[in-house]
Amino acid sequence: MSNESLDVEPILIGGGEVGRCPTRIHYHRFFTGARDPDPVIERRIAEGRRWEADVVALLLDGSDAVTVAAPADPFDRTAPVVIAPEVEPEDRETITARLLDAGVPLVVGGRLVSTDLGAVGAPDLLVELGGGYAPVDVKHHRVIGRSGIPARVTPIDRLVDTGGVRRPFRSARATDLLQVAHYWVLLDRFGWANPQHLAGVIGADPGTTCSWVDLAEGRPSILDRYQIAFAIAVDVVEAGGTRPDRPLVPAVWRGECRGCPWADVCRAELESIDHVSLLPAVPAHDTERLLAAGITTTADVARLTRDDTPPEMDNAAEAILQARARGAGGLLPRSGVDMALPDRRIEIDFDVETYRGALYLAGLLVGAEHTAEYRPISNWTGSPEGEAEVITSLFEYFDELAEREDFVVYHWTGYERTILKEASARHGVTLRSAPTVDAWFDRHACDLWAWIKRRFVSPNGYSLKVIAPLCGFNWRDDDPGGAQSELWYLDLLAGDLSQRSRLLEYNEDDVAAQRAIRRWVRSHEPARNR
Repeated sequence: MSNESLDVEPILIGGGEVGRCPTRIHYHRFFTGARDPDPVIERRIAEGRRWEADVVALLLDGSDAVTVAAPADPFDRTAPVVIAPEVEPEDRETITARLLDAGVPLVVGGRLVSTDLGAVGAPDLLVELGGGYAPVDVKHHRVIGRSGIPARVTPIDRLVDTGGVRRPFRSARATDLLQVAHYWVLLDRFGWANPQHLAGVIGADPGTTCSWVDLAEGRPSILDRYQIAFAIAVDVVEAGGTRPDRPLVPAVWRGECRGCPWADVCRAELESIDHVSLLPAVPAHDTERLLAAGITTTADVARLTRDDTPPEMDNAAEAILQARARGAGGLLPRSGVDMALPDRRIEIDFDVETYRGALYLAGLLVGAEHTAEYRPISNWTGSPEGEAEVITSLFEYFDELAEREDFVVYHWTGYERTILKEASARHGVTLRSAPTVDAWFDRHACDLWAWIKRRFVSPNGYSLKVIAPLCGFNWRDDDPGGAQSELWYLDLLAGDLSQRSRLLEYNEDDVAAQRAIRRWVRSHEPARNR
């Protein structure tokens, strides 16, 4: 037997893996099956990269920043430095070390590696704070909320002002903080970290600001939470190296799964075993309680009574009803609620299509009991003037409707209200028939989503794409969805005029789906009243 030792690649955990779902980490590293890329996720990644580039350009505007592409390239230690995108990882590490040792004020595109820690990181920005560096990451989502971890928020044109306005950092985005904690630990390993334990996140919040957080604050602190999350990631990768066909942590369905590139893999596995986490009313901590009690499937939950459920389960009654609705394969009427829909001669189903919050299509399905006509109001230019034209025409129609009284406008969730309020404010367009958009909707509209949710239990959530098929309706497009429609709209703006008819058909199906749901409700009403 040879005594020669085998060279083993060290495990290096990246910042994006810390705090991430363990099953996702495994599949990202070890899944070998063929899969088609999801265009929605691909677009989300591309938009994130564009946002990062826009933020960096804004930061560097007017500065004397230089770009370096090789370890020996010259630079000014008093000016920001951008490491060129094409630089290979090893050279990027060398350049980063040279820049940090020199004390440059800002490094864009750095890379840090410590085999001792088993960590690698590529922070978007490294900011010198006078005595050490702080990592900053750029995220294409909002990070400031109404409650959460304390942060100090400052405009990025005053990036080094870490004592800005106190605002909450959204708890739902806490993985962003674990990621910058990963970078801070790497900086600290080499003696480059700022001693105040500060790290920042630039989100897509209005005003383009940086949220600075003290990673040592809290009980437990972000750094303490990071160490736990890092250890989990190491365990997952070590186990995957031995058993790449079996994740260390079995799949569990969570809210975050919908945006995961491996959602289809996990969903298929969980559906095959009727996993208890498929019930929307069962969050992650309740999933653990149910599994610990031997309640592993949604069918098990359907057989429970309130007395059988584990103690401290948050929403046991709703979970049981959802499980029973899932077993029945459809909507389950709630008891003791009024099932009457608004009684009006004219029913109008309403749905808007937007891109990045800008309105370009308002669809109306106008009809009486047995007939309906689809009436779109649209402008396909993608311009502010086009949006103004749509909102003006729509409000004129709403004002005409208000003179008739005997009508009701159905919509799905509060999205339509929000979009109309925002568009009307942008363009100074107002209704004649009501003081505000909210007042008009309060008087003339019905949120069918809220109406259904109060009266029926759904086995799998309350999106229109879930509820309408349970009522016998299906979209003509084989891949319908708001995110997909944004891709079609981008194709249209790029010159593919065939997407216009696809978008109109999709919007028409959205409003027809609401009408189909009401037809189903009314057709089942006598059975409920007997």
